[in-house]
Amino acid sequence: MSLTLWSHPYAAYGQKAAIALNELGLPYELKLVDGSPEITAGFAQVSPFAKMPVLQDDSTGRTVIESSIVIEYLDRLAGGGRLIPADPEAALEARLIDRIVDNYVGGPMNRIVFNRLGRAGTPNETALTQDAQELESAWDLLEQKLSDGRTWGAGETFTLADCAAAPILTYARRLVPFGDRPHLRAWHARLMARPSFVRALEDAAPFGNLMPAPLVED
Repeated sequence: MSLTLWSHPYAAYGQKAAIALNELGLPYELKLVDGSPEITAGFAQVSPFAKMPVLQDDSTGRTVIESSIVIEYLDRLAGGGRLIPADPEAALEARLIDRIVDNYVGGPMNRIVFNRLGRAGTPNETALTQDAQELESAWDLLEQKLSDGRTWGAGETFTLADCAAAPILTYARRLVPFGDRPHLRAWHARLMARPSFVRALEDAAPFGNLMPAPLVED
């Protein structure tokens, strides 16, 4: 096996990379980052910031960090033009939606979870409110983008944007529901039905429900 993914099946950014691998049909070995001393030591050697996922390509000796860059690498490895569109304008839109999802959905989502778990001490209610408002703003922007009738996050093909959105939207909506945003809800429903994401969720299922927020239907 030439590709190894250091990650955890429940981690949103790890799922993002796994979705890309599934979409591209690239076989890989999962190196489960489970907190054990041996794995932790090995992970520290490949991940300078101790962040998942990390991709190792034994055929080239390349180690790639950051989920978006991992996906760019994988797309090129598979021949290019699938998850990163060949058209420059379409590629720009895919990267834009990916950044919106990662920074303005995933960012506040992770901070809210961090606060709720008490890892920063007593939960900071002001910070929680600000992060919830940032998520609302992200929902509004995505709803506006999707209102042009596009099928997927950046257009008519499944791209990097959708790899990012599938797991992150799934978890973030449990903190701040979509509300009255029909285009956003319809896009998320399509993501939930995508076989590459279904497989990622199945891989995560044995680890239970690790999200400190209830399931929602809005």
